[in-house]
Amino acid sequence: MKSVNTCRNSHIDALRGAGILLVVFGHMIERPSSGSELLQAIYIGIYSFHMPLFVFLSGMFARDRLEGRDYRKIVWTLILPLAVFQLVYIGASRLTGWYEYSLLTPYWLLWFIASMVIWRLVLPLFASPAGLLAAVVVAVAAGYDDGIGYTLSLSRTLYFLPFFVLGHLYGAQLVAAARRRPVAFALMFVGSVGAVLFWWKLGLNAGALTGSRAYASGAANADYPAIARLGLMALGGAAAVGFTALVPARAAMLGWLGERSLAIYLLHGLVVMAFVASGAPAFIPQVLLLPVLATLSVLVALVTAPADEPMRRLFSPPQAAWSRMVSA
Repeated sequence: MKSVNTCRNSHIDALRGAGILLVVFGHMIERPSSGSELLQAIYIGIYSFHMPLFVFLSGMFARDRLEGRDYRKIVWTLILPLAVFQLVYIGASRLTGWYEYSLLTPYWLLWFIASMVIWRLVLPLFASPAGLLAAVVVAVAAGYDDGIGYTLSLSRTLYFLPFFVLGHLYGAQLVAAARRRPVAFALMFVGSVGAVLFWWKLGLNAGALTGSRAYASGAANADYPAIARLGLMALGGAAAVGFTALVPARAAMLGWLGERSLAIYLLHGLVVMAFVASGAPAFIPQVLLLPVLATLSVLVALVTAPADEPMRRLFSPPQAAWSRMVSA
């Protein structure tokens, strides 16, 4: 199996744009949601599928054969920005009183970048139908090990690995199928998210949606943790694929944001931290909290998106220098 063509795909860009808006909005309501049952339900609904979606889309463009240029790209486009923004976020947390993290634990949203490094490196081992099955087994079995946790983002890396492999193997076919049968896939999305919300109302531990905890402290179901995790992953995958039917293939604004999702992802957390730490959400009337936070999320994405081009230039392999070394 090979990854999809790396040429620009307007539908994938639009999906990335929709996904990054959900990421920003999810983080924007993360703390304010504690005082609103409606925001809590929206938060759970978003977290039921938005990271499976992002991981699934990332897998579509990953190469299952790594060469020298791939390793250079991983170092420059993933490891280097991870190291830089790890320091930036830890410094920002000291100023805002946000979450405390150790130096070796990817800070808050940076777990995705750390996990991307590992997914890219191990994909050659899992890039087959049998590998996908193995990834699912690893994700479910990892919950039994209390030693696998936040450090180096390993727990989340293993939990979301099947979505990355699924995107790599079958992403293009599944997205194409969703475009051919939009109603059926849209209903699959609604049913899957609805099932998670219903489960949550019955007592689902919302922390299980992040894949960051072992069963001992964050099982979806304490009596049948492995089966519950497998069910939650299946619902997340179905919702992620179903969501692709809801996003128009030529949504210009979403596409524009999707092309610039890296900068939005890395920078929006700093804005969210400053906004929430300032106490501003407390001054927003409860009835206006949802529309105001949604509007702010869009504005944050629009403001941070233009930083993508200079950021990509900064975190890109020095091609000219490498070419001179090879020619020598």
